Amino acid sequence: MSALITKALAQISARTSLNPDTLRYCLARALEGAMCEFYRIRECKVDLDDRIVTPTFHVGRDMEIEEARLFCSDATYNDLIPVEFSFEMIHRDIVARTMQLFRDIIREVETDALEKKWQKQAHQAVEGVIGARYPDWIEVNLGDDARGVMYKPEWTPLEAASYREGKLLFFYVVKVVRKGSAVHVHLSRASIGLPGAILKTMAPWVRVETTKRIVGRKSWLRITPAVPGAVLREVRAKLNGEVIETACNPASPTIF
Repeated sequence: MSALITKALAQISARTSLNPDTLRYCLARALEGAMCEFYRIRECKVDLDDRIVTPTFHVGRDMEIEEARLFCSDATYNDLIPVEFSFEMIHRDIVARTMQLFRDIIREVETDALEKKWQKQAHQAVEGVIGARYPDWIEVNLGDDARGVMYKPEWTPLEAASYREGKLLFFYVVKVVRKGSAVHVHLSRASIGLPGAILKTMAPWVRVETTKRIVGRKSWLRITPAVPGAVLREVRAKLNGEVIETACNPASPTIF
């Protein structure tokens, strides 16, 4: 068991971004679960440092009274008896189940971390590369294991012909949805929030509000403080030429 744990930790560490402490936590929970399943008990403690597991048996339900008295001479019915096992004593079926649970728990923890990461990006602009185009949706590569999806109602009709595999674009993160062990990031090029969100990636200190948008044609932004015209022209370029009208003072708008 000891050698198998060392090997498993080394192999999985090379394939995951989880830190060593988190991996050890996952392994302990996996071994605990495997022990509880095998002995049909409710509680088990795992000490990875001392390489000991301590399942707790309920006398009369999990363990016969005669067996219990091998570990505690005055055991009686309904007592709870902790029994220490060294890793070397663990049944091979428990070892195999531990490895299965270890991988499952790691996948769950990785998905949790990925979901939290993308929840923080909601209502912001992110860059992505179109991976594939289908009649009603587009798959977008976001640079990690999250699956970017943009459904047809979120397309900008005037630029839709340019949506092709390999194209790099800014997208607005509409929402993040977890499906089992997958994280789906719903994206948009048609959101009213996209122009302002793109501007925030270039000038994060500004306050910006999109007061109106005609998708693909023109957006009206209220910005405080003012930003250089070159920045706004870059925003326009990221929107494939959509006109930007902006004003620090609504009485004196500027068009780019």
